[in-house]
Amino acid sequence: MEKDIKNNIEDSQFRDLLSGTRLEASDNLKFRIMQQIETEKALSKQQASKTRSGFGNILSILGVMYSLIAILGVGVYFTYGSKALMSPSLYMPFILITSACSVFLFISIFDDRRHYKQKK
Repeated sequence: MEKDIKNNIEDSQFRDLLSGTRLEASDNLKFRIMQQIETEKALSKQQASKTRSGFGNILSILGVMYSLIAILGVGVYFTYGSKALMSPSLYMPFILITSACSVFLFISIFDDRRHYKQKK
């Protein structure tokens, strides 16, 4: 019990000795630190609010796919006529465009889910 009281007295004396050597930050430094903290908070809120919609990605990718197919179909129609639209050789580019866009859509959805799980 006496040791605890003696240790407390020594601790308080040691704190009193060190309190005089402690440096205080200037007002300018305090202002700059607070400004930096506020700036980081403002930037982190903006980044958190920027979330991409999965439905928006699907619409944009499907829009590009159908646009490419329409451009190909219109080009073939004006170049070779309406009979060329029924030819089996035209289906290969359609299938290629569709499969490439489907793979890109799958990767995009997978990446969005991965980012969503990381944020949780």
